[in-house]
Amino acid sequence: MSPKKSPGTRFAALPETISRAPDAAELEILAGWEEQGVFAALQVARAEAPAFVFWEGPPTANGRPGIHHMLSRTIKDTVCRQQSMLGKRVDRKAGWDTHGLPVELEVEKTLGISGKPEIEKYGIAEFNAKCRESVWTYRQEWEELSNRIGFWLDYEHPYATYDEDFVESVWYILKKFHDGGLVYRGKRVVHFCGRCGTGLSAHEVGQPGVYQDVVDPSVTVRFPVLGEDSSEPLALLAWTTTPWTLPSNVALAVHPAVEYIRARVALPVAKGAEPGSAGHEQVWLAAARANAVLGEDFEVLETVLGAELEGRRYSPPFEDEVPEVDPGAWQPDPARLWTVISADYVSTSDGTGIVHQAPSYGVEDWGTAGEYRLPVRQAVGTEGRLVVDVAGVRAGTFFKDTDKPLIRDLNDRGRMFKATQASHSYPHCWRCDTALMQFATPAWYIRTSSYKQRMMDYNSRCNWVPREVGEKRFENWLENNIDWNISRDRYWGTPLPFWVCEDCDAECAAGSRAEIEKLAGGLPEGFDNHKPVIDEVSFACTACGGVMRRTRAVLDCWFDSGSMPYAQHHFPFGDSSEKTARAFPADFIAEGLDQTRGWFYSLIAIGAFLAEEEPALPTGAVYKSCVVNGMLLDRVGQKMSKSRGNALLPFEAIREHGVDAWRWYLLSSSTPGEPLRVEWLAKEQRAEAQGYKDGVLDVRRRFLGTLLNSYKFFAEYARIDGFDPVDPDLPAAPVRPEIDRWLLSRTQTLIVAVRRSFAEYDLSGACQLIERFVVDELSNWYIRRNRRRFWKGETGADKLAAYASLHTALSAVTLLIAPVVPFVSEILWQRLGDSGASVHLEFFPEADEELVDEDLEKAMQLVERVILMGRALRERAGRKVRQPLRSISVRASDAAALELLAGEFATEQVLEELNIKAWGSLDTDDGKLCRLRAKANFKVLGRRLGSRMKAAAALILDLDSGQVARLRDGESVTLELDGEELAISPDEVTITVESSGGLDVESDGRVVVFLDAELDRELLAEGLAREVISRVNALRKDRGLAVEQRIALRLDADGELLEQSLAEHAGLIAGETLTSDFECSEEPLPDAPWEEYDLGEGLSLRIALAAAE
Repeated sequence: MSPKKSPGTRFAALPETISRAPDAAELEILAGWEEQGVFAALQVARAEAPAFVFWEGPPTANGRPGIHHMLSRTIKDTVCRQQSMLGKRVDRKAGWDTHGLPVELEVEKTLGISGKPEIEKYGIAEFNAKCRESVWTYRQEWEELSNRIGFWLDYEHPYATYDEDFVESVWYILKKFHDGGLVYRGKRVVHFCGRCGTGLSAHEVGQPGVYQDVVDPSVTVRFPVLGEDSSEPLALLAWTTTPWTLPSNVALAVHPAVEYIRARVALPVAKGAEPGSAGHEQVWLAAARANAVLGEDFEVLETVLGAELEGRRYSPPFEDEVPEVDPGAWQPDPARLWTVISADYVSTSDGTGIVHQAPSYGVEDWGTAGEYRLPVRQAVGTEGRLVVDVAGVRAGTFFKDTDKPLIRDLNDRGRMFKATQASHSYPHCWRCDTALMQFATPAWYIRTSSYKQRMMDYNSRCNWVPREVGEKRFENWLENNIDWNISRDRYWGTPLPFWVCEDCDAECAAGSRAEIEKLAGGLPEGFDNHKPVIDEVSFACTACGGVMRRTRAVLDCWFDSGSMPYAQHHFPFGDSSEKTARAFPADFIAEGLDQTRGWFYSLIAIGAFLAEEEPALPTGAVYKSCVVNGMLLDRVGQKMSKSRGNALLPFEAIREHGVDAWRWYLLSSSTPGEPLRVEWLAKEQRAEAQGYKDGVLDVRRRFLGTLLNSYKFFAEYARIDGFDPVDPDLPAAPVRPEIDRWLLSRTQTLIVAVRRSFAEYDLSGACQLIERFVVDELSNWYIRRNRRRFWKGETGADKLAAYASLHTALSAVTLLIAPVVPFVSEILWQRLGDSGASVHLEFFPEADEELVDEDLEKAMQLVERVILMGRALRERAGRKVRQPLRSISVRASDAAALELLAGEFATEQVLEELNIKAWGSLDTDDGKLCRLRAKANFKVLGRRLGSRMKAAAALILDLDSGQVARLRDGESVTLELDGEELAISPDEVTITVESSGGLDVESDGRVVVFLDAELDRELLAEGLAREVISRVNALRKDRGLAVEQRIALRLDADGELLEQSLAEHAGLIAGETLTSDFECSEEPLPDAPWEEYDLGEGLSLRIALAAAE
């Protein structure tokens, strides 16, 4: 992005905006990318490289992008950037989902109309023209967001599902299904939206959020038995949670092999009246449900099997005239109306064991109705409203609104036996949120159930992240696959290319415009691949000469998006076959968890069929890897939505923290497939939020801030000394100090681990590896422990080794983070790199195995453990880290660890970090410095030993150190308890370490640390000197002095020990504070007032400092 750097221009200061206003800094980077065409340059640079196939799941551009889109698009961009850096060609074709109900509903709102009658009154041609315009309402906003978050897509050559070429490819695929005998027409009960006037497919209803918790009626209704002599009223009891279906009742179903009873019960009485004073009634119900329904007070008069009830007649709950409809698949028998039938699906787990049958509104009801040739009554029509008046409820009433008045009428007429309410999950339209109903409607289906095993085989070859989504959730969905309802009785969508003869019912499928033109003998002027123009095309039936007319339905828009691997290239027309085959299957796709019932399914349902039918396409998989992100929730765990007022606006979120902080936060904090609580609120929402914590700010400070500060530290000194990272005279890695060789080794093993995480699509794991390295090892360890090497004046081999090592680590980290945080990495690379090219044109780092030193890394791991325990011992003894201590001793449980800890590198790191003077002897004899003790784990061992536990615990306490050591090392030991041998395993005891030599002791099981925390005058004096150094350096920083600035320093001590400390450690104090003019004096420096400090224990200090001349 800039010319090759000269030594004088390297390591420039960071832009001031990067910390104060990261949004502004990132916008400058965006402008640079656009001006220099970096994305285009990347595509050119990788044009001949092996392909990595990525498919963009098409969003709908008539709705605004939300914060959740940032997560999925960050995942996609991160993977694609990393693959490009691995040297792959990654085509990033953008796409738009431009058909379907989402578009239609938005246009209805815009036009102020609602429902199909009003659409048809407005005009289908005019309505679809508005839909065509509407799909691009928020296109610019989508493109701006994608661009702003660094998601590179080819928006100049996108695919759109309404394009004529795209539609033609979809027709070709549909004809393939039809010619293969997998398309059929049928009238079935499906979930149906009365508001939208169309059925939904099973995978649409299976999406998250469709089922909502509601409270519905739970009623048990009397169906009086006809034609039987009885001195008392006799009725069949049937239970339902859908009272609105009762006007459409045609039968009652019983289980043929279940026992049913005729029970005598008291009729309801007025309040305060004697039970039974109103007389009695007799009711039929399943014996197994009698107590639950009737209580304890009933008399069994008769017991029969359900089969014996079949054929009995009853009076329906409503006598109103309800239209009968033609079921199509059978000829109804009027004699069967309002009779008892048998059905094996009738259950006795709830209800009464007698099921009310309304075939138009139940899948099982429909099947049984066909078996018995039942008439079909339909009180509720395609708009989800009553089509006739029933019991005073007016036609046109929404079906859910009829429940209460129908229940009231049944109660008034004595037909209601019991009415309560029940909470359950009920499906709602995934687009308009209207309550769905099950409804028998004619539709076109693809027989996906006939090749579900092939889909499952294809799915088994996909690497799902997380694996459970593919192996359980999606696999179960495929296992229970039902045929795909692909037709929608709507307007704006891909028209189904199926023509049906009006006379003989013959079918014809057309797979292209040319084929339609040939069949019709020409196309009308201004022909369009959409309704209503295509509806005008008709032709003669080749079977009978009748008129073939196109079915009026349009295609499920999920079929459109599932066809994108082929239709985006206009497959198989022109020269598209080779292009399509090169981009199939996908190496990688990524979307939200809801797409297991959406795009993921439609891709595999189409691809598993088509790949086996088309010789040009590879077989075996549709997509090789699928990363599934979970839902983003608000900070209290609720789903975000506009209606709740908790939705976050992505551009507002970006303005405060910049994109990279959000990208790192979203990837490092989320677990694939699991929901993530977003710890961020807009500024105006924070005042009312209790315990508000800005999680994005935390990430920005903890990781990005630490990384940028690490670069600032390096760059400040590197600029001063004119460090040149390509200087051939730099010390070679093998001769650098061990701390440098450790950093280089850790950098290489980090590269290996991060590459592995990326290869496994473990993006969160990759982020966490990098963050731990930067925060804990690079900044808090290497830079902190080696500051003096950069501070010192002369530029010798040791200083150059430190520069070179830190530069190598920072450069590697910059390349490693480039896929995740494209802006910060660009800013750093333009200062660290040598070529001047964008970091996104570079290659992902590969580990240099020659720099890996496993022993050195193991030694440092042991050092870290020792230091952690040493700090714990210091804290226990009340010794600050700045207070030097006399000695530390370490014992390890194995010889290899002991040898590593005894090395000069390890001892030096421990002593310096813990501020300890001497390394004590390493004694392997447990008894000299400490004793291992074992105590019984009562929770574990008690379950096995019971009453013998107390005696066993005493024996375990008496184990010698050798026996406890075996337990510590994972072996079992044998005790004798009550004359029997008793094996004790390591998990049945707790091992502790007790000091036996007067030293403080701490152990983590493998390493034991002994600390001498006693203080003498010499140690106290040095501790005070280090306290003084800390106060002086803090004052330097407060005064805004540059890190390399030498100072004049005056100190005035009050207290004998403090005065002695300053005298004895004057050289140490001067060196650690970059002081060139140092005196202990009561006279301050000119223009440098005293700053006073209370050091405790009766000691006080005055400090005056200024920049040295």
